[in-house]
Amino acid sequence: MWCSMQNTNQELIFSTTNTLRDIPEREWERLFPKDTIENYGYHKTLEESNLKEFSIFYLTAKRGNTLVAIIPFFTLDFSMTTLIRGPLQRIILFLRKLFKRFLMMRLIFVGSPTAEEFYAGISNEENKKDILSKALEKLYGISRAEKINTIIIYNLADKHNELREYLSSNGFSVMEDLPTTRLEIKEKSFEDYINNLGSSTRKDVKRKLRKSAELAKLETEVTDNIDKIIDDVYRLYMNNFNDSDIRFEILTPDFFRNICRNMPGVAKYFITRHEGKIVAFNLCFIKGDTCIDKFIGFDYSVALKYNLYYTTFAHNITWCIKNNIRFYQPGQGDYDAKIRLGAALIPLFIYIKSFNPILNLLMRPIIKIIEPQKFDPALKNLKKYRNLKIEN
Repeated sequence: MWCSMQNTNQELIFSTTNTLRDIPEREWERLFPKDTIENYGYHKTLEESNLKEFSIFYLTAKRGNTLVAIIPFFTLDFSMTTLIRGPLQRIILFLRKLFKRFLMMRLIFVGSPTAEEFYAGISNEENKKDILSKALEKLYGISRAEKINTIIIYNLADKHNELREYLSSNGFSVMEDLPTTRLEIKEKSFEDYINNLGSSTRKDVKRKLRKSAELAKLETEVTDNIDKIIDDVYRLYMNNFNDSDIRFEILTPDFFRNICRNMPGVAKYFITRHEGKIVAFNLCFIKGDTCIDKFIGFDYSVALKYNLYYTTFAHNITWCIKNNIRFYQPGQGDYDAKIRLGAALIPLFIYIKSFNPILNLLMRPIIKIIEPQKFDPALKNLKKYRNLKIEN
């Protein structure tokens, strides 16, 4: 529950650190939800990755000697072109050649960079609204000290309803973020899965897979060690990054090299080869009944010829079925294809507050202009998919 639990007479003391070395792993695991996939090891990897875009911090709270809260946050020079696409994006990028920081803002994001959704570690013995209220006061102070006038709490899902209501009542404006996607696998075989797709999609996928099989013998291995192929993996990652119109971060080779070491049993690479050459990879996080397809990369010289998007998707669904994985999350972007393949759109929300009174007053009309639904036809159906219930 968001509202809990007990009061204590000991004063709540906040502090900020920029390193996990100040937070014991056992304390992190105690405070964060047990089903959190992007856990301590994920944040350790981020810290070791020398990311240039982000400055990552952790706001912690103690009562006496007991750690009762850990709230990740980061600062970032944010470009509005991350949300805006099409002709308006191109106009902004052109104007940025003349005015370097046009529609660029230094922001504080509460949450974790590249995470699927918002999470914070707060003790069940605490009144969580009280923790959040005091944490926001501290974050406001940090913002002003760093001359940052806007704070964002992002990737809140429907399950964060109480937190969302609290933020709305405390002066935050809300915008729908780019949704994530989730596919519930009920079938016992890939053939059954294909047969449950719509008629046109079923025919199209079968045709693509058949054509790929005729042209190439693709082989996929699952591994947690890419030391010998890191250059190939990173090259394919950059191919996909440069081809994408949704860019939030540039990861480094260190991230891909260290993620499996820091998330043993959770992070796995699916490496696809043709005649020994790596033509695709998927970095997936697997925990419990969920597989998150976190990062991908393709060799674009053969991606269309071999239909790598569909062949790797087929492999991943087959692997999930064989390993009793119920939910497959193929991530953000390329929504039309993912919807056709049976995925539901899972809404996410951004909450924004500016300390500049004029900007805060203008926030709601600005949001209406830049919300992602304006720039992706597939997202016009977001309300329809919000009503789709996935059984637990």
